[in-house]
Amino acid sequence: MPRQTLFAKFLVITLLLTLTPLIASSLILLGQLESITSRLSDEIADTSDVQASESLRMRAKQVAETVGDLLQKCENDLLFLARSRPDRLTLFDFYLTRRGDIWERDRDANLPSENRDLIPLYQSIALIDRHGQERIVIRDGRTVPENELRNVADPAATEFKGEDYFLKTRSLQPGRIHVTHLTGFHVTRQQQLQGAAEPEDAYNGEQYRGVVRFCTPLNDKNGRFDGILVISLDHRHLMEITQHIDPGRGYSTVFPSYKSGNYAFLFDDEGWVVTHPRFWYIRGVGKDGRGIPPYTERSSSTEVEAGLTPFKLDSAAFINPNFPKIIDEVRKHKTGYVEILATRDSKNIMAYAPILYNTGDYRTHGVFGGVTIAFKVDQYNDLIRKGSRLISSQLKAHRTQSSIILLITACLSAFAAWRLSRGIVKPLQELTNGVRKLAEGDTGSRVIATSSDEVGELAKSFNHMADELEVRKNNLLSTLDELRRSRLEIMDERNFQESILESITSAIITFSPDGVLTSINATAGHFLGNSVAVGMGYRTVYAGWEDMADRVGSALAGKKPYGREPLIIERNGSTMHFDVGFFPIGRDAEQGITVTMRDETEKERMREEMTRMDQLASLGTISAGIAHEIRNPLTGITLLLDDLHDRQGLDPDTKLMIGHAIAETERVERLISSLLSYSSPPRACFVLANLNTAVQEGIVLFRKACEKQGVELVSSCNPIPPFPFDPDQIRQLLLNLLGNALEAVSPGGRIAIGTFCAANCAYISVADTGPGIPEEDIPRLFEPFFTRKSAGTGLGLSIVQRIVEEHHGSIKVESNCGEGTVVTVELPMGSLLERET
Repeated sequence: MPRQTLFAKFLVITLLLTLTPLIASSLILLGQLESITSRLSDEIADTSDVQASESLRMRAKQVAETVGDLLQKCENDLLFLARSRPDRLTLFDFYLTRRGDIWERDRDANLPSENRDLIPLYQSIALIDRHGQERIVIRDGRTVPENELRNVADPAATEFKGEDYFLKTRSLQPGRIHVTHLTGFHVTRQQQLQGAAEPEDAYNGEQYRGVVRFCTPLNDKNGRFDGILVISLDHRHLMEITQHIDPGRGYSTVFPSYKSGNYAFLFDDEGWVVTHPRFWYIRGVGKDGRGIPPYTERSSSTEVEAGLTPFKLDSAAFINPNFPKIIDEVRKHKTGYVEILATRDSKNIMAYAPILYNTGDYRTHGVFGGVTIAFKVDQYNDLIRKGSRLISSQLKAHRTQSSIILLITACLSAFAAWRLSRGIVKPLQELTNGVRKLAEGDTGSRVIATSSDEVGELAKSFNHMADELEVRKNNLLSTLDELRRSRLEIMDERNFQESILESITSAIITFSPDGVLTSINATAGHFLGNSVAVGMGYRTVYAGWEDMADRVGSALAGKKPYGREPLIIERNGSTMHFDVGFFPIGRDAEQGITVTMRDETEKERMREEMTRMDQLASLGTISAGIAHEIRNPLTGITLLLDDLHDRQGLDPDTKLMIGHAIAETERVERLISSLLSYSSPPRACFVLANLNTAVQEGIVLFRKACEKQGVELVSSCNPIPPFPFDPDQIRQLLLNLLGNALEAVSPGGRIAIGTFCAANCAYISVADTGPGIPEEDIPRLFEPFFTRKSAGTGLGLSIVQRIVEEHHGSIKVESNCGEGTVVTVELPMGSLLERET
């Protein structure tokens, strides 16, 4: 076998390394281009479908929020009207001022046009007495004459011949609201179309006229049931929300096209359709007041063709199994989209969203119903096909260009490989001969450098190496002696630096560029724990130190500036403050970084305490000044109001208004007293007393208020030995806590008070079954004037905290929304009297 020269090997290897990846990658790329063409078109179509579906889902959610806002507005209007004087003039003025915009078609098919009108929001407003007799009714823009008023206690006598809203509202508590489902006479197919082929072509058809009634009970001055107030939302305003939605390219339309597949409708929590382009799909009752049964698989073809069966999603599984899925998802408060109709060339999707609402008959599922938007997505297929043709054309041109480029590159690579191999191998052969002669002892042998490239530089270096071999040998021994002395000096210097680092109160840690711990002083060991050792990774070192490991990683990667910054962490149940610094070792941290840590916890605590003391002192001064300036004129106002109230000849309404004014001035007086108590608190007077006695006295003062509100008040006092405290302040503390608990607990609730002692401390706990406190509000409970109550001062818990601090105790609040609140006060029992004296 002939000997292979270095030139031949280098040439072959260079050609293989250059051409093999190029040829292989080109063949693979060309082979995959065909599959990419079809797959890319499919992915574009799928992505378009997903984007369209998500867009519809978000639009359905927005429409659902709009419907929820409308329902909430109706509730607010009802409560506002109930609190007003419900006379004829007030009701009629309210009816005229509550209006909504309606965009509809002109009813003349020969001259099609569009109208926008402001019509009353409510189809009717009714004031009904305790026996169910209508006293005042405003309907369709007029006051109903007395001879046309009905007794709605009988469902058969109501507007739609079967409504029981009076009976349901009569049993409600004051301030509660009953909301009915949509009620209206059913509209058949013939009544809407009037001979037209589709709803969008029916201009003269009959309109669906239904209502959703909002009812609330009314009580007289003695709190007895005195009747109900009813406002009936006009169904046309619900239709207004959905009938203009066009999920296609038009975005909005005066009346939707059911035939196109692009429309929207509403359904209630029972699955009945309440708005739809086809009015005969909407739930309704017959002329006898009985509900029309839904469209089911047992419905006859005659009933279906005549439009005698409204649509109910729960009963529509035989049409498409996704209809019941939509109502089930909405009842679970979920949004989404489903495929309703799909063929080989057509796909229809329907997005849905729940209308969150839980008043009246809608309390069962917590939803009014849902919004659905149907959309036919195959209208975008033309754009996808155009994109596919463009991609195919571009890929074909790319294949041709790639083949030409591959051929030219192969030729250039072969020529370049031959030139490169020849230029490297020939000088190496000459260098090999020179090394052989030098090894044989011919120190005068030199290599001629014929080029100025790296190989030429290598030849010059070889010549220089031969010249200096002897010089290097002589210098080697002297260098070894110098290294020995330098090593001793370095060890002394390192010991000196380590002693300095160990005496510094700040933690000093160094890490290598790859994040390995290289040194740590004693203070750092105290902060991080004795288990930390050199050689650990920075994430192991700072395990449990929140984001400190991420900060070190960013500093090592050069992603953050060097310098000092604060660090706040939770350690062993307490907050600790550190001043940490990141500094590079060497230029651009090429040898790692140094991390310094200084404990600033005590300094931060003292700063916060001084800031709080300054704020409280300023607040007390301002509060005392404001209270003094208000109290003097307030006393005169109170005396004048008392004198007016006691005068003879005043009508009852005037006396009632003066009584309300006196109550408000008394509330302001209590607020001023709280301000003065908070700004100028009396100094605690510690005496040796029994804590249970003070607690029982406070319970006696508060029990009557609990009984009046229907709240159970229980106590469990364990034996506690006498210890020094201020009984008056403890009673004030307990009354403030009980007052807050009573305001939070509903009738039938429970407040529990307990006392016990442990570890030389006495404890008072107040627990209630109220709605609880949001987690974000708990840190601010003891701030002055912080309150979520409309009539509160926000000083009760601030005074409680001040009393606890004067007793050198602590207070803790535990609360979960919906599960109640527990407040625990800890009072130290030992040596407190000596500290005060």
